[in-house]
Amino acid sequence: MIPRLISWICLIAVTRAESPPPAEPLWSLHPFGLQTQPSVKNKAWPRSRVDYFILSRLEKENLTPNGDAESLTLLRRAYFDLIGLPPPLEVQEHFTQDQFPAVVDALLASPEFGARWGRHWLDVARYAETSGNTRNMAYVLAWRYRNYVVRAFNRDTPFDEFIREQVAGDLLPPANDPARRDDQLLATGFLNVGTKSLGEQDKDLYDMNVADDQIDATCHAFLALSANCARCHDHKFDPIPTQDYHALAGIFRSTQNLSGVQTNNVTKEADAMPLGPDGMQRIAEVKQHEKDLADMQKDYVEVAKKRNTMREELVKAGFDPARKPVTMPKEMMEKMSTLGTLEQDVSAWQKKLAEKQKTAPVPPPLGMSVKEAETPIDCPVYDKGEIKKPLAPVKRGALSAIPVKLAAIGPKESGRRQLADWIASPQNPLTARVIVNRVWQHVFGRGLVETPDDFGRMGSKPSHPELHDDLAARFVRDGWSIKALIRELMLSRTYQLSSASRADDPTNVLLARANKKRLEAEPLRDAMLFIGGSLNLAPREGSPVADKAKDITPQGREVGRKHFLNDLTDDTTHRSIYLPIVRGAQMPMMQCFNAADPGQVIGSRSASITPAQSLLLMNSDLVMLQAESFAKRLPGATEDEKLINAWKMAFCREPRAGELTSMRDFLRLKGDWAQLCHALMQSGEFQAVD
Repeated sequence: MIPRLISWICLIAVTRAESPPPAEPLWSLHPFGLQTQPSVKNKAWPRSRVDYFILSRLEKENLTPNGDAESLTLLRRAYFDLIGLPPPLEVQEHFTQDQFPAVVDALLASPEFGARWGRHWLDVARYAETSGNTRNMAYVLAWRYRNYVVRAFNRDTPFDEFIREQVAGDLLPPANDPARRDDQLLATGFLNVGTKSLGEQDKDLYDMNVADDQIDATCHAFLALSANCARCHDHKFDPIPTQDYHALAGIFRSTQNLSGVQTNNVTKEADAMPLGPDGMQRIAEVKQHEKDLADMQKDYVEVAKKRNTMREELVKAGFDPARKPVTMPKEMMEKMSTLGTLEQDVSAWQKKLAEKQKTAPVPPPLGMSVKEAETPIDCPVYDKGEIKKPLAPVKRGALSAIPVKLAAIGPKESGRRQLADWIASPQNPLTARVIVNRVWQHVFGRGLVETPDDFGRMGSKPSHPELHDDLAARFVRDGWSIKALIRELMLSRTYQLSSASRADDPTNVLLARANKKRLEAEPLRDAMLFIGGSLNLAPREGSPVADKAKDITPQGREVGRKHFLNDLTDDTTHRSIYLPIVRGAQMPMMQCFNAADPGQVIGSRSASITPAQSLLLMNSDLVMLQAESFAKRLPGATEDEKLINAWKMAFCREPRAGELTSMRDFLRLKGDWAQLCHALMQSGEFQAVD
């Protein structure tokens, strides 16, 4: 229901809008390629190819870049950007500017990199552990997709391979390593973790709404285009006709979702994907055992029915089988004898069933995934999006405006493998541009294109188009490596500038300085746990959502029903990427500090500042507990040494004379180290990165 409502809102909005601008070709659909490195006047300033493009543009505007950031400011910036944690005290004390490349390399190799950058992708993948909508059912297997994403970023999976795994991992040649094959299967959880209307009674509408979510996620995440606006009509601004939308819908409606979730209205997604080298064999054994047990149960029921019928006949005739009368008619004696035999048979069957249940094979681990539908279809175009008004079907395919040829789709194929190759093609003008922009945004605080999820006509144009194209071309040429791209950007002089504000370029579109960045909800919480000494850096296997579902039937795993999931808490000390994400009921700190809406593709979070955020930090038991722990673990032999170390642990710099005096005065007034540490954790400087 919700996707259809969104489509209608989209239709109303565009019909009320002014006439669209002339249909000039989209900038984002032009081919990209290596650009000529621009010349600059200040040849001593650039340290990288990126710097030449930035400085050239600044010089054209008669602007000069800021000076370099102080060494510890740069260290803190790199730590939060790469792993989402503050630098430890011992690293601060030995750091010098010339060590910066080695620090970047070490952080890129850290397992904490995947937790930080995997969270960025989960925003884009609209990751959650419940379905949302009217029947908010638990996705008890979604956490495996989350952990796959963390692993993929840690091993620097080439981005074109990352695309293929998420769109068609089940159709790729199986990896030699069983764990990598499992990841290929788990990657397709990308298609499956979206919002679903599991209370929908119209099966065709349900299928179309699921396909709509998958089209929206795939096109926004990889191509930054809103193809689902063409569900009811040709796109009003971008070159996406409704036939293209339904061509994509045919691909996804020819795909079976293996979600491990069901309701009384929707049971088709109850199965899940078996994992492990013998997963398929083990699940077959489990199903065979279940079938054998069901057949035995039927035989047992038949014998029990006969036994019960014989009992009833004896009771009706006035004889109690339990007392076994000494004298009775011959006919009744025969029935009593038959009853005895039947009782023995029932007892024997009960033993057989008990023994059979003991031999149940251990099921394999399961994950959310997809597979090819038994009968692929070409989706009809629905007149104005009305499911009851199907028109002629459209062959399965992709977006016709993108100048890349889609390989032929066989009659027994969904077309997902062809679609994945089409998206990941080096000739696709959108894919590399989109991911390079996403990476740039997380490194610099704002994208070269300020609308990371919209490269269409209503989105922004790049501030540095030649630099954008040059980065995209080299990204593809050099193997689609996310880590290599991040490293190049962070070793540029542009990244290492001071963030001191300036009147001649207040918006900083041209990057004359570094952008100050507020910490998102996850690194803010993780930093508190880290300086409190409580953070558990071990990867989290499983999820509180899955834990609470173990003893509840699949149809009872609904948020709000019998209080299921209503008592989830954020008291875990694992990193915040492992917190449960329930649509419609996010954890308080995540919600308060602008965590991504898991119902949408979110390439750029909002950064609002509200009174509720300060109130939460002041009153949160978790924050106060970490402040107390922070106070207890402060190193130093004297009061001043402890105060200096507290400041350095919180802000990664020495306190100025006035700041040190303020801390001394606070202690004399309050006499409470925990309250002092609590105040530091609530400060604006703790919550931001310069």
